[in-house]
Amino acid sequence: MIFLSTQLKHRGFIVLFVLLSSYQLVAQTDSLSVDKLRTESGVDPTRVNSRIGYSVLYFDKAENKASISNKLNLTLGVNRWSFAIKPEILSLYQGVPGKGFSTGFADMKFSILNAFYVGKKSALAGSVEFNLPFGNQEFGTQYFSATPALTYSYTINTSLFVAVQPQYSFSLAKDLLYPDLSVLTVRNFIAKFTKSGTFYVFEPRAIYDFTAKKFDLIISPIIGKSLGAGFNLIGLMEIPTNQNTRNTRGVLYQIGFNKNF
Repeated sequence: MIFLSTQLKHRGFIVLFVLLSSYQLVAQTDSLSVDKLRTESGVDPTRVNSRIGYSVLYFDKAENKASISNKLNLTLGVNRWSFAIKPEILSLYQGVPGKGFSTGFADMKFSILNAFYVGKKSALAGSVEFNLPFGNQEFGTQYFSATPALTYSYTINTSLFVAVQPQYSFSLAKDLLYPDLSVLTVRNFIAKFTKSGTFYVFEPRAIYDFTAKKFDLIISPIIGKSLGAGFNLIGLMEIPTNQNTRNTRGVLYQIGFNKNF
């Protein structure tokens, strides 16, 4: 049945996060280099590596609405350059009884990143991500857009670092009837890595939409675990602090894995 109580859905995802955070107690994983874990986790944009990943994203919205995204991430790292594509299949439920989910291809993202400075403590990386409007009007944004970003990371010690990443999204091509895209996002995060292969990230993300003149703050806790052989299991939540954003975008629950090469 589509109709599940919000309380049951929340309980299920809370259990998922408890299981993931305690996974280190039972996983048979060799102790690995903290520095290698930082690179393979994909958390630090200034660390370049080749990997493939898959994630399921569930957005829990108001009025029994929901969306489920299946996202693939293919990243090729060459020296200090990385190139990534992210195709996505999206399932939407609009909260209408008897209608069920509708599914289709969403937009594809293509990004280029260069870690142009890597020092002992500090590192800088520049990147740009293009949104390719492959999805139709129900599943895609209908914007061909670009999001350039600059990432600065600072290593406090071998297992702890902080980073800031301002990024700006704007449209390159769109329907004339669609509003302008002009969004500034500032990601701030602190990440802790352990020798047992577990890592924890806390990310507050500030977003300002210049067209809508709207400010949002999203809080995101992230938990990951190295499974060995270059595999990582990662779970996260994204919680909007703005009530209207929680109703329309929803609270995000995400679980996925990646494999490093």
